[in-house]
Amino acid sequence: MGIIRRLILLFYSLAILAAALVAAGVCLHVIPTNVWQSELNYIISRPETLAVIAVIILASLILLTGVFSRGTSVAAVMSSDVELERGKPGEVKVTIPAIVSVVEQAAITVSGVREVEATVRQQSGEIPIKILLTITLGQGFSAPRVSEAVTQSIDDALSTALELPNVPVEVKVNEVTHAILERDRRVV
Repeated sequence: MGIIRRLILLFYSLAILAAALVAAGVCLHVIPTNVWQSELNYIISRPETLAVIAVIILASLILLTGVFSRGTSVAAVMSSDVELERGKPGEVKVTIPAIVSVVEQAAITVSGVREVEATVRQQSGEIPIKILLTITLGQGFSAPRVSEAVTQSIDDALSTALELPNVPVEVKVNEVTHAILERDRRVV
């Protein structure tokens, strides 16, 4: 659910809660009959009432479309497996988080890359996945050269670990920073 629908849901829920509290007050006789009837007559006579009703109907329709939408959620994409091989010994499947881990580790080793966030999208065809990579670039490094090195590093890692050569990689630089990243230099 997007941020717009969450905000609509917030205000919609608050309006329903307020209406339920007023209805409970009327039913429990906490609000005297003459008070709520005069307030109701006043609200009905105002032209703004139709605008508020229209906004509530619009919010209801927007939230209702979210119930029937067939979009794939991020959790569903993240939990699926990618089939790499099918043959005599059986099937070889790798989870999306495992592929993301291989990609991010390969990308962060490239000089000039400060931060990495990878997204793996499944696709049909000979190559089952596509990599979308967002990186933070260190100041003084060339974006095209680093992007080429990142793509090569990811291709090498995926070829070695998963035997997936020539996976399409889309690199997006979202920030250029002058911060120095301290990396652990221990050899394991």
